[in-house]
Amino acid sequence: MKMKVFFFFILIAVALNGCLKEYGSVSITSTDVMYSQGEDGTKLTVTPYIRNDQDTDTGLLTVKIKIKEPSTNLIVAQKDSDIGYIKSKSSSFNSVSLKVSNPGEYEVEVQVFEGGKLLTQYVAPVTVKAKPAPGEPSDIKLIDMTIVITKLLNDASVAVVEVSPGLYNQGGDSSPLTLEVTAQIDPYNTYVQSDTINIIKSEGRSRGKVTFTIPRNKEYSFSAKVLENGRTVAQATLVDKVKLITLKYNEPITNMLVEEGKPKPAQTTVPGFLTASALVGILLVYHIIIRRRR
Repeated sequence: MKMKVFFFFILIAVALNGCLKEYGSVSITSTDVMYSQGEDGTKLTVTPYIRNDQDTDTGLLTVKIKIKEPSTNLIVAQKDSDIGYIKSKSSSFNSVSLKVSNPGEYEVEVQVFEGGKLLTQYVAPVTVKAKPAPGEPSDIKLIDMTIVITKLLNDASVAVVEVSPGLYNQGGDSSPLTLEVTAQIDPYNTYVQSDTINIIKSEGRSRGKVTFTIPRNKEYSFSAKVLENGRTVAQATLVDKVKLITLKYNEPITNMLVEEGKPKPAQTTVPGFLTASALVGILLVYHIIIRRRR
């Protein structure tokens, strides 16, 4: 009977640990990698998107990025960057640039540390192509999205919002592009605006702009789509929803866009305190049972 009670309490401790793991974690929700060719190699710009789901702010964080050759597991480039702290229940992103000598297959490893302790890591493959030759097709990427409230209407219940996605072309010169931006409250309340973008040269950048007039007291999912010659060539979404009521008038915010259809890289969140607390709970239960036997 006592052993049954013991195992019952073990199950409770493990279950509580599983529930608690849904909270109090710092994780890398996505990582974007862009590259541009140069005379002395290829520059990789790695942008991890880090989410703090804890009830408290983080301490000072450091991002460590390594570029490896998968065939040899050799590190061909690495760099550390201090990114400060991330507020509770919020996200941040930070770009780090590194160089590799040759085109080819690489592996990007991103690690986030707090006071020397590893919190989470993220591994993703990346293919660095050779410099595009004339006539090669474009390769459009959606990078980030800037959102700003430019006007308030109807006693501030309605907002005029400018949304500006950033685009980058890793391939050959593009044709003229069409940009579509969607602001969605739910499947029944969706707003769509479009913009025409001229040709983006190889390794060139551009920024589109659309304007929404939408209710201010709602939460929106923002996404963007790029069409070239009537075909969708890029599609991406913001990781976090946007509450317009929290945005200040005429103060833009910029968040990273996450490409849709991209294979999900491997991510590890270090368990740390929560697993330890579950083990302490099990040992405490065991100690109580032993004392009762005596």
